[in-house]
Amino acid sequence: MLHSVRPIGWACPAAILLAALGGAGCAQDHDLLSRDPPAAASTSGAGGGPGATSSSASTSGAGGGDAEPPGPTKLTVVNGVADRDAVRFCFLDYPDGTGAGVDPWPGDGAGLPFARARVVEPLGAAIPEGTSVRAHVIAGDLGATEGLDCAEILALAAEAAPPVVAVALPVVPAPVFVEEKSLLLVATGCLGGEGHTHDLEEQACGDGYTADTPTAGLVAAAMSRRTSFDRIALQVAHASAATPVVDVRLTPGRSSVSDVTLARQLSYGALSPSPPFTGLGRGDLGAPEDIAVHAYDPVEGNRLASVPMREILANSDLVATSLTNGRGVVLVAVGAAPGTTERGGFWRPHTYTLLWADP
Repeated sequence: MLHSVRPIGWACPAAILLAALGGAGCAQDHDLLSRDPPAAASTSGAGGGPGATSSSASTSGAGGGDAEPPGPTKLTVVNGVADRDAVRFCFLDYPDGTGAGVDPWPGDGAGLPFARARVVEPLGAAIPEGTSVRAHVIAGDLGATEGLDCAEILALAAEAAPPVVAVALPVVPAPVFVEEKSLLLVATGCLGGEGHTHDLEEQACGDGYTADTPTAGLVAAAMSRRTSFDRIALQVAHASAATPVVDVRLTPGRSSVSDVTLARQLSYGALSPSPPFTGLGRGDLGAPEDIAVHAYDPVEGNRLASVPMREILANSDLVATSLTNGRGVVLVAVGAAPGTTERGGFWRPHTYTLLWADP
């Protein structure tokens, strides 16, 4: 049986969240909305354990000062829910929103596929103005949500043996959506439900997961708009609830260019480095089909997983020819923990999507 609406607790005060979204020059900008990283997903000795930041994030070649370039408020949403093919969202004003008269997002009933990103444009088309917002993530038979408003969808999810599951995510305070920043929201974890059980379920969905206790969460961060005219600016967001603290490295598609470390000791909910890594130009990257992104254990130094760029681009709306100097991109890690086999499982494997830092 699928579940009715389950709220996920908000783990931090709004003031701290705003500080994290403020783009201060720390090594990792953390999402302080989501749950603490699962204990089972932490790496012993890595930067002090779950949620720890590191001052050693790689910023080699990072250009520009501490000031972020001005720009309008933008919002990019990523589906990182590891146990569903696609989801829709209901963005409701908090605490009084019932969803009556509110259309789900995205508007098409197919929803947002796993590991895909989409810009909410215009922002007011989905996000209530002047209020805090609680998103509800909707999955299951999304065809059953066609023509329904959010109140009707939530009521449908509360029925016995419902065709959809709806999970309430942490609250995003109102001031976030008026900040002149490029915002990133990633729905994470697993929603659970009938058949979503396996011996490796915690490696897929995070510590404490069962089919009856979902681990859905929310990663929120401000992506940097800082760029370098002769380089590509790169950041990495950790939005895999089951993945331990990792180092993220990139192998360029040119044999003459060595592997580079994009982020060190990257923990769940973090966006790093800040300022972005600008050590590579487009020519350094070489052929996209030969590029790979790797997750490493920061303590033991062993490689946990490798994802080819051709797979990352397949998850993305970006194409290889659009990767040019003077632009900024963000790799978003989603899915199960690196190395978790998918055979016989209900989850999606560890992967990345690639999106514009300033869409």
